Amino acid sequence: MIPRDAPPIKPIMTEYQLYRGQCCGCGITTCGELPTGVPTGQCGARLAAFTGLLMGHFRQSKRRASQFLQDLLNIPCSAAWTVKIQNLVSDALATPYEQLRGELSKQPQLFVDESPTKEKKNKAWLWVAVAPLFAVFGIFLNLKRESLKALIGEYSGVILNCDRAKMYFDGKRLQWCWAHLKRDIQKLIDFSDHQVQRLGHDLMRQQKLLFQHWRSFKEKVISWEQFQIEVAPIRQEFDSLLLRGRFSGNK
Repeated sequence: MIPRDAPPIKPIMTEYQLYRGQCCGCGITTCGELPTGVPTGQCGARLAAFTGLLMGHFRQSKRRASQFLQDLLNIPCSAAWTVKIQNLVSDALATPYEQLRGELSKQPQLFVDESPTKEKKNKAWLWVAVAPLFAVFGIFLNLKRESLKALIGEYSGVILNCDRAKMYFDGKRLQWCWAHLKRDIQKLIDFSDHQVQRLGHDLMRQQKLLFQHWRSFKEKVISWEQFQIEVAPIRQEFDSLLLRGRFSGNK
């Protein structure tokens, strides 16, 4: 069955009343305490997480996030309150974020990339390091190697999958991104020179063969050891083709 309409959304409100009293003898005023685990303020953990999701993952402004909470979730909210919630979420995420960041340098392999963004009015870059089970993001004001180290720490034992940007070239082991390599091979195929086109087609043939074996491994048709045996001739042929282009006299 297909529902004809979305159900009305009602917030769950829990009220705590703390009674205050004054001693008739000494005049000291005392007040009751909240039960253990009750958050201070007017925002619960789920609402805080959802508000942080609106502004962080879905890239909504403070004003739009407050309008969403008020108009769709029936939660009275101002833009200033979303700032307080954002700070609350940021403080809560600080410790697990550092824990994850500390695990990056222990990974055997990482996929790293960077994209331009803005930090207030300054140009910045959003870096990401992707491990098999988690990803860590960081915003830095430059594309230098110092930003890379600030994100993942010392990575002497880590193989970085990257896009061949110059800050990655520091003598450590790299795996160039095959999406970028395939794009470069396609440029050769689309070139006007027939000699360049032939080299592009020969390289693309090896690239396709490589990923046929990769899919067989991922689908558990062949083992990792068998995959390495199958791709060894592809590596040799790829090297031969690159040398053919290098010494062809064609720039």
